[in-house]
Amino acid sequence: MSLKPFFFSVLAAMLLLPVAQAEDSPSAAAAPAVADSVPAAEPPNPMEERIRAYREQFDQRAKDAEQLRQQHQAEMDALQKERQAEMEQTREEHQVEMEQTRGEYQAEMESMRAQRPMPARRPMTERQQAMQQYQDERRAMYEKQQQAREAQATRQREERQKVMEARMEAALKQREERLAAMIKQQEAMRNRAEERHNYLVENQDDIMEGMLDQQVDIASRHEEMRQQAEERRKKMVVMRATLMDMAPEERRAYMESQREELFGEMSPPQRPVRPAPPAWAQNPMRPPVPPRY
Repeated sequence: MSLKPFFFSVLAAMLLLPVAQAEDSPSAAAAPAVADSVPAAEPPNPMEERIRAYREQFDQRAKDAEQLRQQHQAEMDALQKERQAEMEQTREEHQVEMEQTRGEYQAEMESMRAQRPMPARRPMTERQQAMQQYQDERRAMYEKQQQAREAQATRQREERQKVMEARMEAALKQREERLAAMIKQQEAMRNRAEERHNYLVENQDDIMEGMLDQQVDIASRHEEMRQQAEERRKKMVVMRATLMDMAPEERRAYMESQREELFGEMSPPQRPVRPAPPAWAQNPMRPPVPPRY
């Protein structure tokens, strides 16, 4: 919209240019007559005349173009106001019609609701009853499946608990058996040490004097270890009986607190290092020392 006044001003200037040139030509023709009537005036400068005429023409064209622009702007403003007024009127009319239609529809619905009571609920058709029955059956089947899954999970949990208890009891029994076998082994080693001690005392009193104390110490050590193993076995029996009477949570806590005592493997006993025999006894080919008479 801003370019239209510019185009109108250019068009008006082009139309008014010949008119201004036609008006300037009589004045130029009348100039010699005036000059003849005034004998003492100086001749005008042609360049100044041309500049003055161009300025007057330019000012006149600018005034005419401004008038046309103002006139066109006024017409455009008037048209825009008319269009806005028409749009506002159309909007208001449409709003009034919509309100009237809405009021008529609400009044009609109210009258229909007041005249005709609400119908009772229709009975279910066979198809609807079958669908309702199918849905109830599906719901009951889903509940049964859910209960079956819960029961199966409970059984599996109980089975896992039983398996864990059986494994724990088997491990404890195996531990007890190992301790009993260790007791027997220590008893056998003690007996062998006593037998060796008795044999050395009876046959080689002079040679085996240095080994008597050592064998006694070995026998005492094995007896002490047997007693310790016996104490651990008795303690293991008590702990196993205690674990069987506990709840799973208490059993787990008790096992965590007594893990080293229940499942800790005992290092095998180390046999004592025998001292080296005397130098005369290391060579079996050397004859014995003759007795003194």
